[in-house]
Amino acid sequence: MNPNKTYYADDRLSDCCAYCGDFAATEDHVPSRCFLDRPYPQNLPIVPCCHNCNYEFSKDEEYVSCFIDCIKENTVDPHKIQREKTRNTLLHSPKLQERIASQIRDFGGVTIYDYEKDRFKRVIHKLAWGHLVYENDAISWDNQYNVSMWLLQEMSDVQKQLFFKPYIREILPQVGSRSLLNNLVLIPESNNVYSFGNQWITVQENRYSYCVSPDSNNVKFVIADCLAVEVDII
Repeated sequence: MNPNKTYYADDRLSDCCAYCGDFAATEDHVPSRCFLDRPYPQNLPIVPCCHNCNYEFSKDEEYVSCFIDCIKENTVDPHKIQREKTRNTLLHSPKLQERIASQIRDFGGVTIYDYEKDRFKRVIHKLAWGHLVYENDAISWDNQYNVSMWLLQEMSDVQKQLFFKPYIREILPQVGSRSLLNNLVLIPESNNVYSFGNQWITVQENRYSYCVSPDSNNVKFVIADCLAVEVDII
């Protein structure tokens, strides 16, 4: 791990895995590059990570990424999928393609998504905790949390407006954190009244964006301009 990088405002935590707290001997991108397209953006967010967390999520991330792209493109036929990364993954993994095909079913014009909830939850947990660590230097290894998910295409304009509104909080991020230094903005609430909030960050256009609350209790992100996710830390 690069000793010249600063991950946390508190150097005592610089060797702790962002996801579980064990010794971090490696680094991990947040989000994983499986959610992004080549050429990858420069200076992707990186957090410290232990060996187990770095490798045990890869199959789940592959599954979630492909599942979301199949929803977005309304097909599970790899030959009809435009995104090259997902098309190649499904062509080289017929079992994964068959698995996803069995979980996206049409019932009289109504599509049912029988996705594997545990796998989605593990990936969402990893993404949320990684963003909290990278932006706010916040550690939430043992915290309970709630997850809400929506398909953007099924959200009303009002729902989208509320979802994409930056978080507004009275409590500022930790002093020295990336969020306080780079992403904190003043948001107009009413005449001459402003609140602090964190702006949305686009990692890659049309592929991934996220927003972290200043108090580190909420994270929301959008994958592939298709799936909107919000995580509330209890």
